[in-house]
Amino acid sequence: MIPHLDIDFSGRRARPAKGGMILLGIAAVLLLASGGRLWHAYAENDRAQALLDVVRQHTLATRHAAKAPPTPAARLAEKQSQSVLRELTVPWQDLFSIVEDYPDHDVALIGIDQNPAQSQIRITAEAKNFDAMIAYLKYLQKSVLLRQAVLNGHLIETNVPGKPVRFQITAVWRKS
Repeated sequence: MIPHLDIDFSGRRARPAKGGMILLGIAAVLLLASGGRLWHAYAENDRAQALLDVVRQHTLATRHAAKAPPTPAARLAEKQSQSVLRELTVPWQDLFSIVEDYPDHDVALIGIDQNPAQSQIRITAEAKNFDAMIAYLKYLQKSVLLRQAVLNGHLIETNVPGKPVRFQITAVWRKS
């Protein structure tokens, strides 16, 4: 048979020790003090972030100050300076050496005109015959510096002995 158990639920409970209660009180005070310091640190951080945002806005405002729109005179001066710069950056030495160093010597160079805005030159020359003109055009088309060399027009001068061919070629130079 099973022995009878007697359980008493209304008995006296053991009291917590005084040392444990003191330790619990000290922990609670330290927890409250830490919470107060944390709250103070968050408030200080928010003030510092607000000050940093003000300084950043001020720095960006001074760095990116709105410029007044350029006057028509200023736009004209800028356009002219860009035009001068384009003319100064034309690779004349290389262009002249390509145009003048044709090895067959049966083409006479009459003139060179330029359009720096479109990186174009227009060559006016005279060849002793039609075949020499075509050979010169092919020579320019094979050039490293020039591209799109095309014949604009030609004229066979029948009133001049030997019937030379006067022609114009337009070519675009490569920008380096």
